[in-house]
Amino acid sequence: MKFEPLNRHLLLKPTLEGKKEEKQNTILVPEDYSVKKRYETYEVVATASDCTQLTDKNVGRTIVVDNTMVEQIDINNNVFYLLLENYVYGALSLKE
Repeated sequence: MKFEPLNRHLLLKPTLEGKKEEKQNTILVPEDYSVKKRYETYEVVATASDCTQLTDKNVGRTIVVDNTMVEQIDINNNVFYLLLENYVYGALSLKE
């Protein structure tokens, strides 16, 4: 299933750093409960055509976002991560 972001949204993919969270529970919580870090990195998969700061040329870049604003949408067992463009704090690069 292909998803096209619209209305200044970005389609994202969690990076490996965001996926490797170790759970060490000291109290009983539901198994699917997890604490999200406030800021996280994601890879840009696609951008809406009306985005002004991140465009198609930024697909594949790793960005730092406010993780509390990332929307996780599950459609027919396909999970999509969407974020409004203005919640991006910056992009990472290997160059200094």
